[in-house]
Amino acid sequence: MTYARYAERSQIDFVSKGILAVAAVGWGLFAFSVLSSGSDEQAEIAHLRQQVETMTAERTKLVQEQEQIIQTSGDLEHLRKAVAAATQEIQRLDAMRAQISTAIDQTHPQLVAAAARPRAVSDRMTTGSIAPTPVSKEQIRAAQEALTDFGYGNLEADGLFGPSTSKAIEAFEQAKGLPVTGKLGPATLQALRTHTASAIE
Repeated sequence: MTYARYAERSQIDFVSKGILAVAAVGWGLFAFSVLSSGSDEQAEIAHLRQQVETMTAERTKLVQEQEQIIQTSGDLEHLRKAVAAATQEIQRLDAMRAQISTAIDQTHPQLVAAAARPRAVSDRMTTGSIAPTPVSKEQIRAAQEALTDFGYGNLEADGLFGPSTSKAIEAFEQAKGLPVTGKLGPATLQALRTHTASAIE
């Protein structure tokens, strides 16, 4: 049974009981008028008064039930509004979750592509250059002479980059606090120039 039907039925019961109460009082008064001339007049009056008090108590009870029904109706309306608000919040959260999922799906290919970039990009991030610049034989020869002068090996200044040259460069880089690569990168060449200038001065 729905609340509306329950409320309607309660109102009908309330009216019916009220009619019955009025009818009972009417019949009681009629009986009182008939029996007022008899010897049991006082007893009948007391009995009728008791009936009136009973009907009054019944009416008060019905009024209280009616007020309780009205209060319950207000509580149900408040509950209905709370449920509606919660439903809207759930729908909003579902929409946000869908947007986030879409954003993740769109960003994932970009992340994969970034992870698959050539190693030149990684070299650019660590050394500050896009790609290693080819080193000429003259630069290799000058570096071999400088490394020998600074005591990092007894290298032959032939302009050829071999294991001995690489080992000497590693020792120089380690001593200068540079990333140890064993190659004549821009940072290593600049450090050699600076060290050479300092030695000349």
